[in-house]
Amino acid sequence: MKHPSATAVAVLTVACLLQAGTSPVRAATACDVASGPPVVPLVELYTSEGCNSCPPADAWLSRLAAREDAAATSILAFHVDYWDDIGWIDRFGAAAHTRRQRARVKLDNGTTVFTPQVMIGADTRVDWRDEGDARRALRTAKGQPAPVSLVMRAVPADGRVRVGIKAEPVAGVPAGSGMLWLALYQDGLSTEVRAGENQGRTLRHDRVVRVLEGPWAVGKAPVVGETMLEFPKGADPATLGLVLFAESIEDGRGWQSLNLPLAACAPPPP
Repeated sequence: MKHPSATAVAVLTVACLLQAGTSPVRAATACDVASGPPVVPLVELYTSEGCNSCPPADAWLSRLAAREDAAATSILAFHVDYWDDIGWIDRFGAAAHTRRQRARVKLDNGTTVFTPQVMIGADTRVDWRDEGDARRALRTAKGQPAPVSLVMRAVPADGRVRVGIKAEPVAGVPAGSGMLWLALYQDGLSTEVRAGENQGRTLRHDRVVRVLEGPWAVGKAPVVGETMLEFPKGADPATLGLVLFAESIEDGRGWQSLNLPLAACAPPPP
């Protein structure tokens, strides 16, 4: 990720980013999205193909993704790697996802990570089996004013996507110190598990994090930059999407997020 210093940010003109403005979240033919005043919460599922209690949570997340408006809720599935040594290596698992899970739990004064685990903002113990609990957590997060605004532009081509981002504090909304992350996710994945606790099962996944970049400091000064992300080998761009999200490093509270399905970037028909 390349981004200038805070001083340079103040004088840069980044036309490809600023075209999106600061209107409510939207997806345009140019693949721009920009955040509005309220928080768009991020739902995180920590899961693994080696965990036999995870498939129901994976299915729950897929239903949530199908039901929720992409402009009002961002959703990501982080596959962890600490189940990999009991017989089945999760091809989507990553040590970075495990580190993120541990850091999030620590911010919530916890000591134990587990799968499946669902988090929404500062709440790392959302009961995904209780639809009422999950809906309450989402409603609470959506009702808060966002302390940062986000802008993102995606330009996919030739098996990769160039992503421009902008994040800046919102005047009059206290923020503090935070982190900015960018995730490339993939929908419609399946795996025939041949060992471990899920041996013999075909598991299906959506919103799987395939690339995670960051964190970058955000909250006290604007951040502007761009990065290039490679698509997973053989991936259909229509199954991919981007989530840009900012959160507090003090309590894990979600500050803002943007979700951009790359299907929205398809060229118009001739």
